[in-house]
Amino acid sequence: IDQWNKIIEQLGTPSQDFMKRLQPTVRNYVENRPKYAGYSFEKLFPDVLFPAESTEHNKLKGPKARGDQFAGAKDHGKFPLAAGVRTAGKASQARDLLSKMLVIDPYKRITVDQALQHPYVNVWYDPSEVEGPAPIPYDHSIDEREHTVEQWKDLIYKEVVDYVQKLLYGKLPLIGNSASGETSPYTPGYVELLVTTPVAP
Repeated sequence: IDQWNKIIEQLGTPSQDFMKRLQPTVRNYVENRPKYAGYSFEKLFPDVLFPAESTEHNKLKGPKARGDQFAGAKDHGKFPLAAGVRTAGKASQARDLLSKMLVIDPYKRITVDQALQHPYVNVWYDPSEVEGPAPIPYDHSIDEREHTVEQWKDLIYKEVVDYVQKLLYGKLPLIGNSASGETSPYTPGYVELLVTTPVAP
């Protein structure tokens, strides 16, 4: 309850359309709370909270400074950008994205796909990451098993090799572990370096 109160104090009391979709007991509580107008996102997230425009890395500059496609791109879906955001600096872009994400009503909140097209994050958009297969759920039972130090090394080695193969070559069978003497038709040299090279403290 305290969390809800803190949220509406900052973002404002949600609309009646949202209230109507709540369960009766919840709606009764929410409607009897004080009404809050909320604060502007300029006050909630002032420029000082964001890093300055980069003078070295092109992707971290505003779209106008980069001269890229975002400066003239059309708005995405039903969530048009605020006036000037297409050509604004990173602070204004970040604030605009936050204002669309931090919306109490889920029907009015920006979707993941729409957020990925927003200029603040779109410069790092990589279709292979977004459209790639979901990671396999981690098997927590492995943490409950008893293993020697050498067995743990072997398991970690196989996990690294398996990840690198999937990353570079797609779904391939796990290659052998040269550390344990197993043979394999292909063992990436850089994986050997990754696993065997000591890391400086």
